Amino acid sequence: MTTSPNRRFAVLAVAVLLIAAVQSGVPVTAGALAQPADLGSGSPNSSAWSRAGLPVVDPPSLSVPPVPSDTALPSVDPVASDTPTPTEIPTPTEIPTPTDTPTPTEPPATSEPPVSTPPVPTDPGSEPVPVPTGAPPSHPTGNPGPTSSHQPHTKPSTGKHPTVKKPTTARPHPHKTLRPAAPTPGVRRPHPHRKPWPITLTVKTVPALAGVRFTVDGHPLTTGSNGLTSYTAEHDFTGHRLSVVSASVSQDSQRFQFTRWAGQRDPNQAFSRTVSGLPLRSNYVVTAAFTVQRQVSARVIRQDGTALSASEVSLITARSDTGAKVELPPGAPTWLDSVRPAFHHSILSAEPVSYSLQSVVVRGSNVVDAGRQTFQPMATANPTFTTQFFDLTITGHDALFKSALGTSATVTFPDGGTLTRTMDARHTLTLTDLPRGRYQVTIAAGRSIVGSQQFSLSKDKTADLAVITARDLAVLLGALVLLAVALVVIGRQYWRRLIRRRGRGTELAVPLREKILT
Repeated sequence: MTTSPNRRFAVLAVAVLLIAAVQSGVPVTAGALAQPADLGSGSPNSSAWSRAGLPVVDPPSLSVPPVPSDTALPSVDPVASDTPTPTEIPTPTEIPTPTDTPTPTEPPATSEPPVSTPPVPTDPGSEPVPVPTGAPPSHPTGNPGPTSSHQPHTKPSTGKHPTVKKPTTARPHPHKTLRPAAPTPGVRRPHPHRKPWPITLTVKTVPALAGVRFTVDGHPLTTGSNGLTSYTAEHDFTGHRLSVVSASVSQDSQRFQFTRWAGQRDPNQAFSRTVSGLPLRSNYVVTAAFTVQRQVSARVIRQDGTALSASEVSLITARSDTGAKVELPPGAPTWLDSVRPAFHHSILSAEPVSYSLQSVVVRGSNVVDAGRQTFQPMATANPTFTTQFFDLTITGHDALFKSALGTSATVTFPDGGTLTRTMDARHTLTLTDLPRGRYQVTIAAGRSIVGSQQFSLSKDKTADLAVITARDLAVLLGALVLLAVALVVIGRQYWRRLIRRRGRGTELAVPLREKILT
């Protein structure tokens, strides 16, 4: 028997409906499968279902009970349950409309699909909370369920498996910067990017001195025999303080005086005893430079090499190559800088200090030329200075007759002091080793008149003073008298000659006048 296409389509539709009904759990009767009309021929009494050999019932057309929109379909785990996953039930519009509709009857009663309640997660160690039968499932995160006044809004099932949310912990915002926790007082916060590591600050002395004391933030340090000491702490950017405690150190016949720093980072603190703001970012060295001082005792001699006693010298001054003026007490040692640290082009070096002699004062007069004699304490501790002393010879003579005269002589020194000495039989007085300077000399010769003489003693000199005696005065007076008499005699002769010349002129003038008138 030949099967028509309409019949094959009807059998296929019935099979689809049966499968959908089984999957949805809705009971299907034979009447529901009966069609009011033959899909193949269109006749209401000749059904294709009966010709196919299926039992035919004449109930009304198949009706599928609607699913309430506010009732959520149960979520069934396809792995844990053997019940097939419900799929969408085609709406009645999808079924072909019969030509002849029989009298409708009441649809068979259908049972509601079972509702499964997912397990409620509980905290370990706490008692499980009983869930009442028929109550809606709890929220996956553990929050309490809705009350009677607020029913949860559920969406109709779309055929997909609903996912159960698992409890999660709060996660920081991906673009929000978290504020750092406040530091605990007294606890050092570690480096935000690296682990702390030790940093060493080395303090070095130039020249190398042992026993020099320093402090770093109050922590005491002492240099060893190599002149080095160090301070180690964790890496940080905090400013630290370095101070020198032993600013003056004495060893043997030398003394060391702190002068400056090198490598202290701040140039304004190079010559201060305390340096602040030192960071501990990397290992580095700070140098403490000291000036070497040495005891110097000056020796003063004359040109002939004889030593000059310290009691005769009142002051000795010298000037260093830096322009500093120093005084050297006669006959006593004094501390002078012998080696000084110098910082040129970022290089610290030691330079010897030179001095130039400025003055050696004896009896109020400088007996040396300033700047002509130099010395270095590093080379010698007993510099010798040569002074200028000269001899002075004093004599007197008669002013008119040039004979030697004078019994004593008085010398006034540059400082105002005087010295009187008796002249010898030759009326001469010699004074040796007089410091150079300006002097004044006078002599005494009885009742004679004696003048004074001033001069600068810069070499050996003889001072010869003239003496006016009574005999010289008498001679001078007699000479004056003779001069006066001579003048008188000469004057009389002159006047006589003048009168005569005038008389002769008058006698000649009278006859000449008369001749003219006549």
